[in-house]
Amino acid sequence: MAGALALGGCAVAPPEASLAPSSTAASSTNPPAATPGTPTSAPSATSATPSESASPATAAAKPSAAAKPSARAKPAPAKPAPDQRKGKQLNTPYEVDGIVVVSRQHRVSAAYKPKNPTGPYGLTKETAAALKKMTKAAKADGVRIVVRSGYRSYATQKGVYQRALKNYPSVASAKRYNAPPGASEHQTGLSVDLWDGVTWSLPMANTATGKWLHKHVHEYGFVLRYPNGKEKITGYAYEPWHFRYIGVADAKKFGKGNTLTLEEYLGLA
Repeated sequence: MAGALALGGCAVAPPEASLAPSSTAASSTNPPAATPGTPTSAPSATSATPSESASPATAAAKPSAAAKPSARAKPAPAKPAPDQRKGKQLNTPYEVDGIVVVSRQHRVSAAYKPKNPTGPYGLTKETAAALKKMTKAAKADGVRIVVRSGYRSYATQKGVYQRALKNYPSVASAKRYNAPPGASEHQTGLSVDLWDGVTWSLPMANTATGKWLHKHVHEYGFVLRYPNGKEKITGYAYEPWHFRYIGVADAKKFGKGNTLTLEEYLGLA
């Protein structure tokens, strides 16, 4: 990927094989343009207001109506145990409720590899099966899903990161879209970068493939890992192409808005 610029916190080496052959060779891109759109905030709940007080006589003659209970916001998830792994403990990733978390705050060592890797992309068995099912469903809808990147080793990510630091306009911009070695979800075998084989970077979100994925991924156990407007929480800029497998039961709780982060869901933010 020498000379590559905008391959994201998912910055990648030369594009890997796709589930459907790409009609064009995937090439490196310039740093992403301005982020389209901003996520909307959740509506606030309001409570019913008791009626004005009546005279004693009126109150006695006519029982007062019971006040409606106030709508309550969903309680925040319990704070997980802190990540205190050191040394060889980093050979095993940090987990919250059985969900692996790898980020700048929760790193893994070079020795860590995904369990039961399978297929040409080195994904976990469960992730590969879900991706295959999702790709088939998309094809039935006339949508083409191409894998740009799957599993990446610690060593591969190290090379990707070093090239990004050299080739991006600034170190700061490189870090917004590229994970240092040990901090990339691609090392888990649970994440994939997806596109249509033609349009990459931020414009990918407006393609038929991008729109289909953003609407349906949760049905197959995936979530958009780095939502728009959540960079301060995730540590990475908006990446409409990066999807993380967490299982259908959990993914469906994220809903269709693609605004919830894994950190928020697990109580880490």
